[in-house]
Amino acid sequence: MIKPQHRLYAIFFLFSFGLGSMLSRLADIQTQLNIKEGQLGLALMGSSLGLLLFLTLGASLVEKIGTKRTFIIANITMASLYVFVAGVPDYWVVITTIFVAGMAVGGMEISINVEADRLEEQLDRRIMNRCHGFWSFGFFAAALLGGIMRQFEVTPLLHMLIALPIVSLGTILAVLGQAMAPHKKDANTDKPSMFARPTPYILGLCAVSFGALIAEGAGIDWSTIYMRDTFDITQFAESSSLIAFTFVMALTRFFADPVVEKFGAVLMTRISLAVTILGVSMVGFAPDFLTAITGFMLLGMGSSIIYPLAVSAAARRTDRPASINVASLAQTAFLVFFIGPAALGFIAESFGIRMAFLAPIPLLILGLVFANTLRDTSKVADKAETAKV
Repeated sequence: MIKPQHRLYAIFFLFSFGLGSMLSRLADIQTQLNIKEGQLGLALMGSSLGLLLFLTLGASLVEKIGTKRTFIIANITMASLYVFVAGVPDYWVVITTIFVAGMAVGGMEISINVEADRLEEQLDRRIMNRCHGFWSFGFFAAALLGGIMRQFEVTPLLHMLIALPIVSLGTILAVLGQAMAPHKKDANTDKPSMFARPTPYILGLCAVSFGALIAEGAGIDWSTIYMRDTFDITQFAESSSLIAFTFVMALTRFFADPVVEKFGAVLMTRISLAVTILGVSMVGFAPDFLTAITGFMLLGMGSSIIYPLAVSAAARRTDRPASINVASLAQTAFLVFFIGPAALGFIAESFGIRMAFLAPIPLLILGLVFANTLRDTSKVADKAETAKV
């Protein structure tokens, strides 16, 4: 019998595989649409707007239909819409489509994190970072496949048509016959409000997460374009930055939970933020390919666990339903993502792609200032069975 956490790991993997399949082809979609970095940033902002809209309004809907149905509807919808993003030659149609896909991403963002939190309660051990580790492994698989597709000049449309059945059938099989985890025993049972208003505590968690989210977004959205514009290398080598970034991020998340249990969330957050600052600095000033790849690896390592730790902290608060606190954290933190893609795009177009990677440093320093926000949630059930997955 498949354990419930293994099914959830598969959902995280498939979600990021579908999302990463499209993002791994951004450089080709940009060329296909014949647009500049600023215009690409605006298109990505459309996705962020859709995500933000659902995070603001959709928490109550996820509570109503349940995480299982949300997995199926949102993940398949997202992967289907990315077929249109890859195949439609009109820029404004792409923006509209990617906006709706962003709403589906928002549904997944709420449901997978709420389900992970409920499973942590049921299993009495941390699995959040490992769940996000499988998310990163899914992105790594998508980046690797995207690099191969680019090297053999497979069109983005055909690539998305290959990814669609993998995501759709995989999601259905992952939840088939599986009951989702029950609500937490001490969970707030108040009816969810339409707008997930952030509390002061949630705002503190957002301050910790802002820089890491922007740095992670830069690594995901712009790494391949950075390599293409900076070095004279093959198409697969251009994609190697995204492959290295996601692989190291996946490994870090996969093994992070026991380390966090031992040293605490505050210390690990501070170390991670410092590593992220080092990574973006190396990318920003890299004189050669190897230095840039090393920088992307450090960027992936440093930014890997900060947001999952913040999600766990938000979900464990008992002042409101977990879905509301998770949505509140996500919608507030992802406000940065609403502005971020366009800002990074215009920075890249106006001052060069290197400056776009240096831009998150002030927000990363802000995260260091607010790292103590995680202190109350740095210790949870510490059991020898943590390693049993």
